[in-house]
Amino acid sequence: MSKLETLDIVTLVLLPLMSGGLWYMAGHADRVKNSKWRLLWLIPMASCFLIVYVAGVEKLLIPAYIGAVILGAGFFIPKIKTRRAASGLSWVLVLISLPLCLFNKAYRSVDYVRDFKEGFESMKAHYVLTEHKQVNWDALYEKYLPEFKAANKAHDKVANEIAWYKFCAEFHDGHVNFGSDEKTRDAAYSRLSGIDHGLVICTLSDGRTVAAEVDSSLNALGIHNGTEIISWNGMTPAEADELNEMKQLFNFADADNQKFFEGTFAAGTGGDSVEAVIKDDSGNIKTVVLDKISDDYYNRAKEVYDKLLKGMNVGHMTLTKINDTTVCLRIKTMNFDSISEKDKHKKMKDELREQILDAKKEGVRDIIIDIRENNGGSGTMVKAIGELFAPEGEYYYVSDAYFDHDKKCYVKNGEGKWKVAGDVYVDGENILGDDGRIILLVGSHSVSAADHLTKLMSEFENTTVMGFTGPLGSAQGVSPIKLKSGMFSYSSSLMLNKDGTVYIDCGTDYNADDDAEVIVPFDEKAFREIFDEDNDYLMDTAVKYLEEMER
Repeated sequence: MSKLETLDIVTLVLLPLMSGGLWYMAGHADRVKNSKWRLLWLIPMASCFLIVYVAGVEKLLIPAYIGAVILGAGFFIPKIKTRRAASGLSWVLVLISLPLCLFNKAYRSVDYVRDFKEGFESMKAHYVLTEHKQVNWDALYEKYLPEFKAANKAHDKVANEIAWYKFCAEFHDGHVNFGSDEKTRDAAYSRLSGIDHGLVICTLSDGRTVAAEVDSSLNALGIHNGTEIISWNGMTPAEADELNEMKQLFNFADADNQKFFEGTFAAGTGGDSVEAVIKDDSGNIKTVVLDKISDDYYNRAKEVYDKLLKGMNVGHMTLTKINDTTVCLRIKTMNFDSISEKDKHKKMKDELREQILDAKKEGVRDIIIDIRENNGGSGTMVKAIGELFAPEGEYYYVSDAYFDHDKKCYVKNGEGKWKVAGDVYVDGENILGDDGRIILLVGSHSVSAADHLTKLMSEFENTTVMGFTGPLGSAQGVSPIKLKSGMFSYSSSLMLNKDGTVYIDCGTDYNADDDAEVIVPFDEKAFREIFDEDNDYLMDTAVKYLEEMER
């Protein structure tokens, strides 16, 4: 059953009420003669036109629209029989529209094919990484148009979402995104995620694949968190991964980040029961059969992703004392408030400076900046943070590409590289002093402006970038497009290195240029701390790193 839009409900309620009122008024106007009564029969038509103007035409409401027009007959033919016949017919037409809207999937449906074509043509015309990534637009169009046609034919919003996710993932660019609403997003992942057999498989840094987020029903089979899974339905977890269609929805912008999650899709594959070869606690190799727990693997897999990716659970831009000499600055997004962009984040920088100076008076020396799960935002905020923490002196940030306004495109220099319009630098304030050290904690969901901050601060002598992986690896400027079915975005503003090469984003080599300096091994100890003890292993590792650092 469809959920009716508010203005459509108004139409379906208002017209019968008006019809009933005009049925009564037909008799009253016949008894009390007055030419002004005729205007009442225009009100339904005028109201309907106004609603259509605001909400748009819905073809399943055409009988109701006709009913509103028929009521207008009472204006032209002021006879009681005509007017009452018009009221009765209007009632019938509204009653026809009601079930059509409630039970037809086509109600207020979007033309998904038209939406795809609009988004595709816009991106094809303005995507700044076409050459860098060697995009074959014709092949992509031919590949995905049938999926959007199928979604359109079925009036299937979830299928449309899936088609967009797959299309976006082709670019290995975290800025190529589509989204409608959270409910549809979860439904899209759930539809393709496969069967929940009671566990998720993680790959440790030594190559072993182990069970995580294990359902208690599997304990009787000898499976718990950390049990080694040698094979899944006769395949390695990496091979089984490729059979899970949900993997096609994930937009990995860097090969190392994708490698970290290898195996996490495997346990959603297979039928109602699967065979797994495990190594039990005694070191014995044995085969067990795992039965289906539910048809939705996504929710279990999501729990694993959240535990691996989450940052410190405190407020945005807050300082949290870790020990006597260390605080954590949690940055959840590269946005501060509505005024900050106008003053280039000066107010934010002043407030943060004051907090850090107060902490230093209490003996704090070092800082851990946690940008895990940072969803990006403002480049001026990146610059402001960089200026605050950089050692004294000038540090290179990024270069703007030269845009030829006559040709309406970015242009290259004589060496075949992109032409640079200007370089951006930060002047370091060295707020921590010469003894202070910084750990920048990142993860594969540190996005966009978080990539910028990673690249910038990796050049600071006082900073170490640390994580299980580097950040996402996508750094160009973004253009969002509002389509009928959701928001679509892609990289549209070119950002460069000083030598005219593309800033951060991977090309065909699938390797982004902002890796972490210290890759923390996701070993058995890290696994136990995260999944058994619910500890923030990366934060604990950063604290220990600072304690053991030579100064």
